[in-house]
Amino acid sequence: MSAAHSEGNEHHRPNSIHVSGQGRISVRPDKADINLAVEVHTKTAKAAREQAAKTMSAVIDAVKNMGVAEKDIQTSYVSLSPEYADGNKIVGYQLSHQLVVCVRDVDKAGAVIDTAVQAGGNATRVQGMTFAVENSTEALVQAREKAYQDAKAKAQQYAKLAGVNLGRAMQINEGSGTSPAPVPYADGAFMMKSSAPSTPVQVGEQEVSVNVDIVFGIE
Repeated sequence: MSAAHSEGNEHHRPNSIHVSGQGRISVRPDKADINLAVEVHTKTAKAAREQAAKTMSAVIDAVKNMGVAEKDIQTSYVSLSPEYADGNKIVGYQLSHQLVVCVRDVDKAGAVIDTAVQAGGNATRVQGMTFAVENSTEALVQAREKAYQDAKAKAQQYAKLAGVNLGRAMQINEGSGTSPAPVPYADGAFMMKSSAPSTPVQVGEQEVSVNVDIVFGIE
């Protein structure tokens, strides 16, 4: 490498230490997304549509009566398909109608499931649930502080090893997010009785994390 090229590099890349840091904060999720479905099997497409519409309407009404807002109920999938037997002979029709229900009071998640299943009966399917942290502002503030201190501690160590003094932060790049917490729920039909125990739902905690890349100058 020529001296001129080396000097050009140093001009564009001043003496610095480039490190990464990570900050993690565990918080309790503040919402749960429940995947509900109605599945019916009938002789005709018309009957499948009518039965599924009636059942899903009952499920939606029951969920709303639990305090879930209409804006937090979203259709995610509707499918009507023939069922075959003996080769290409159509023997009936299957209609599947799926919803995502956002429960903003996570302590009610189990009760919402029970109520939906009771309203929809044997046609109801509970296909999964995912917890999330919607209001993560405070946790992100704390995670950023941890990430910066983590990166700075590394830079100070490298500066000491190199026999130089650590300068100011010259560049900061952040990446952040939360780890979704899926809760498997067996796909199947459920019929709830008034005397049956309620569905236990463990909310647990989720991790809010910040990853930061920082370039510190050296003196």
